[in-house]
Amino acid sequence: MIHLLFFPLLAILAIASPLESRAPKYNVTAMNIALNRGSGILGSYSKCSGSLCSWMSKISDDTKLIDISIPGTHDTASWNYTPLKQIEYLKYTNLIYPSSIYKCNKESIFKQLQSGNRAFDLRIGLSPKNSNDLIFFHSEAILDLNSKFEDILFGFWRFLDENPTETLIISIKDENSTFGSYNILQQNIYNTLTTNQAKIYINPTESISSINLSSVRGKMVILRRFNSPNNIGIDLTNNFKDNNEDFQIINSSPDGDDNIFIEDLYEPFTNFGLKSHVNKKLNVTISHILNSSNKKNGEGLYITYASSEVISQLLIPEIMSNGLIIPGVNLGLKNWLINGKGKGLKQKGIICK
Repeated sequence: MIHLLFFPLLAILAIASPLESRAPKYNVTAMNIALNRGSGILGSYSKCSGSLCSWMSKISDDTKLIDISIPGTHDTASWNYTPLKQIEYLKYTNLIYPSSIYKCNKESIFKQLQSGNRAFDLRIGLSPKNSNDLIFFHSEAILDLNSKFEDILFGFWRFLDENPTETLIISIKDENSTFGSYNILQQNIYNTLTTNQAKIYINPTESISSINLSSVRGKMVILRRFNSPNNIGIDLTNNFKDNNEDFQIINSSPDGDDNIFIEDLYEPFTNFGLKSHVNKKLNVTISHILNSSNKKNGEGLYITYASSEVISQLLIPEIMSNGLIIPGVNLGLKNWLINGKGKGLKQKGIICK
């Protein structure tokens, strides 16, 4: 699903050069433990290979990060959420919606990286087993009890060490505090992002508009969707609107000011039927991408979330994306990028599916 949607976007961007490498900056034993424990979210590790592993190497160092077309995923960690997992975790969650409602993609994080994705949407909560452990949620659904937030960071660091031309944009949201409190959750997220190990890989800048690609190659840029005890990353907490097709966040920081434009219409309710909902979501997605491509260099960051659902009509994310007899959003967006007005457009912003 993901690679079909973003192939035209990535083909426009680059055919990557041979992989680069450098000595690891992490503890090898800690890395091996993290990759094993985090495999439920990361997937099985194998060194990234293929033309998309270093596609950013073809982009000039002085290019602003906000002027690059960057593919990614929405609710990144939900790919492996199955009915069996949901049943296993019922003792913690009680009855919730069917697992298919919470599953927004099909590929592991390592496969997403190999497919060229560089933007990731992580939703964090406290573990029912240990309130100091950070695990992954989508709303009330526990996605995996074993994989910890720190494990996924180790997976990203492994990729960056092996592909130092690349940068990763990581959105982090405090999704669920059922097994503790938001204060504990937010403090623990901040602590995890500010360890000595994390500081090696996380760019400290609080303004994304000021970032050139050269300064973040081999590093992560944090989009912060949680109230932090201390400033870290790009602050998206001010006026993030729910289920909205076009809104703006102004981030003011010591490093500069950002204008961030977001489309996040995740439930495009219109008339009854799949076709009307797909058309609504496709139209607002295309409109937002066009707005991004029409901006001037350095004018703002555009984030477009292409996934959606309509729970009341049992239109789960997979049906909205892939369709059911009627084509879904993915095919419509792919056709627009390849054969329609989207062909050849630059500066599409971050597009998360």
